[in-house]
Amino acid sequence: MQMIEFYAALNRWVNDNRLGVTGTIVSGKLSKCPVGSKFLTDENGQDVLGQIDAELMTLLEESIQDVLRIKTPKLIELEFLNESVKVFLDPILPQARLLILGGGHIAVPLAEMGKLLEFQVSVVDDRPSFANSARFQQVSQVLCQDFETAIREFEFDANTYIIIVTRGHRHDKTCLAEVLKKTKPAYIGMIGSRRKVAALFEDLREDGFSEAELKSVHAPIGLDIGAQTPAEISVSIMAEIIMIRRFGYSSGLKTQGGKRNG
Repeated sequence: MQMIEFYAALNRWVNDNRLGVTGTIVSGKLSKCPVGSKFLTDENGQDVLGQIDAELMTLLEESIQDVLRIKTPKLIELEFLNESVKVFLDPILPQARLLILGGGHIAVPLAEMGKLLEFQVSVVDDRPSFANSARFQQVSQVLCQDFETAIREFEFDANTYIIIVTRGHRHDKTCLAEVLKKTKPAYIGMIGSRRKVAALFEDLREDGFSEAELKSVHAPIGLDIGAQTPAEISVSIMAEIIMIRRFGYSSGLKTQGGKRNG
């Protein structure tokens, strides 16, 4: 595959929002894939494009999974055919989606920060005065409809991050119940004090939701940075989401016993 063909394939891959990894041979004397050779693979190693030895590809499978897990490039050094070979692996990550349920005072800085962090941001509220493009000028999607319908119609996947910040917690139970019925997203966070969260969880238990489902919810939401203002609370929430994306866990208010009023 010529370089122009490789980059054309890479461009299609990115435009299709596919998960994968690019690899570049940095050092090593290999006849089938000399230094500078590039390849492109999906997360399972089933769809491979470019110049790469099949046996070397097999040796790289674990490293490819690791790069996708940590979402960070990595230089791999290994022995292959009695040669020391270095391969630079770079993850191709689909654009993460941020769904904000509630268009109130916290949602505005949340949407701005989500956009700054390169999320595809969607905002839902059932009030026209809060769900409009004038209020949320840079987001991908503003939906003015009831929360239940919006959640049911929204396509969730493992790259979707959900924040529940409805007005006065009036629609929190509806939102959380509908979210928990769908394909498990990357993150579910809900604002509220520990007391309010406990009461809502008890209601959901009575409705048949399991402990495992409720434990997947980050509530109270955010990292404990002493946030008070809407902008500070937004920083706290997005910081927790970044932590989940990079490390796969959170040391947020939920685990530390703090509270987030709202």
